[in-house]
Amino acid sequence: MSSEGSAIHQGPADDEFAELSAILLAAERSQLTELKHRLENPEARARDVALVLAEAIRLRAAGDTKLRRALQPTIEEAIGVAVRKNPHMLASALFPIFGKAIRKAIASELDGMIQALSQVLEQRLSLRSLKWRIEALRTNKSYAEIVLLRSILYRVEQVFLIHRKTGLLLLHEESGPSGLKDPEMVSGMLTALQDFARDAISGAEGENLETVRLGDFTVVLAYGPELILAGFVRGVAPRGLNRLFQDELDSIQEEQSAASVDFSGDTSKFESSRPHLEKCLVGQGDPRAKAPASSLAARLLLFGIPALLIAVALGWWLVSLRAEQRWQSLLEQLGSQPGIVITTSGEHGGKRFISGLRDPLAADPAAMVSAAGLSSSQVDVRWEPYHSLQPRFAGERLYSAVKELLERSAIRFSLGSAAIPTEAVVDELASQVTVLFNAAATTGREVKIEILGSTDFRGRSELNVNLARDRAATVEAALAGLGVPRERMEARGLTSPCGLARGRDDAACRTATLRVLEVSR
Repeated sequence: MSSEGSAIHQGPADDEFAELSAILLAAERSQLTELKHRLENPEARARDVALVLAEAIRLRAAGDTKLRRALQPTIEEAIGVAVRKNPHMLASALFPIFGKAIRKAIASELDGMIQALSQVLEQRLSLRSLKWRIEALRTNKSYAEIVLLRSILYRVEQVFLIHRKTGLLLLHEESGPSGLKDPEMVSGMLTALQDFARDAISGAEGENLETVRLGDFTVVLAYGPELILAGFVRGVAPRGLNRLFQDELDSIQEEQSAASVDFSGDTSKFESSRPHLEKCLVGQGDPRAKAPASSLAARLLLFGIPALLIAVALGWWLVSLRAEQRWQSLLEQLGSQPGIVITTSGEHGGKRFISGLRDPLAADPAAMVSAAGLSSSQVDVRWEPYHSLQPRFAGERLYSAVKELLERSAIRFSLGSAAIPTEAVVDELASQVTVLFNAAATTGREVKIEILGSTDFRGRSELNVNLARDRAATVEAALAGLGVPRERMEARGLTSPCGLARGRDDAACRTATLRVLEVSR
């Protein structure tokens, strides 16, 4: 009986406590319910994580290597699966790195093979070919091997030493009479060819022509910082000839370092280097000066049409390569911009596309697309807005918000008084000014605060001018007393009472307002 009575006695107290708890904790319970809903909703959690995922990965990766080691097996497996499914993806990624070197090596080999085979065709019914067949039988080697060993004949007939900057001929040496009648003209022509190849084709400062085909001659070129060594070769030049030219040019460059750097037109100083040019006049055998007409016809039949097809394919390939290089350069530039995150990119339906996230304060991607030589008809760009956590953008947003808040603030004064009514208003302004200075520093700005005092239209003009100045000075002194640097403030009284404007409230004119000024460094 006592237990029941006790229960009956405690019931109302519990109800009152529950009612009081509901009143006091209603807001917190609502927040907890909303938080529970977000935690139990996978889609909401995914959106929350997506907003900070990129920045979280960046911060974690900068701290230590645990994230990289944890993700490495998964990424390696994903790359392996992607490459097996789409090998073209890996080829496209590696092409800009290896494509140029492979193309250059293949072109060099094809050129050498074509020239060697052309000479074989010239010799196929000659006494020399019969001699080669006898040698093949005697040495137990194949005829093709003997042909390759004996048909690569060449002779360096003329060598030119050219000043690289001016294009002037410094030295000229020849092994015998040739068809080159004006060495000075040849020197200028070679310099012009090099400039044209760099400016119109490769576009790279460090890239140079290594060989040039001029009629029956192959021009082999070697480069130094100030000099160019060029040799006119008749026949098929061996691979080691470039190395020989480069070694001799390096020796000349070392001997004539001062003369080549300070060259003023006097070529006599280079006369001592003539022995190096003579060492380049090498050769093997005695290639005929002029190929017979039948050989030329055979070359046209065997190599003319394929060469044309190769040239067309190579031209299309170069155009495609250039477009791919511009695209990759654009992706790298956009990916390196603060406040821009590329989520997907590729090509669909013959048109390239880029999509991702962009902070409103980030650089304009459209300008980068245009600078890369691409148009909106070639690239479809779509960005979703987001706020980057980078300090510069956060500081920019904070600076704009605090500036707007300060410039909307006003301290009101009593009629005819320059005394601040309450100190709490100035305390709040001082805190906001300090925040503004810090935010401006993160964005690279230097700012000052201009304090403007004003009056209504009552009283004499001279008294109003002094009163407006006193109100501004009072606010300046109060802010300085709260730690705001005085040198970063400027107090000024407005000479025209704002109360003269139609429709203005007199009380709203008896104020001191702030204006933020950006100072040029």
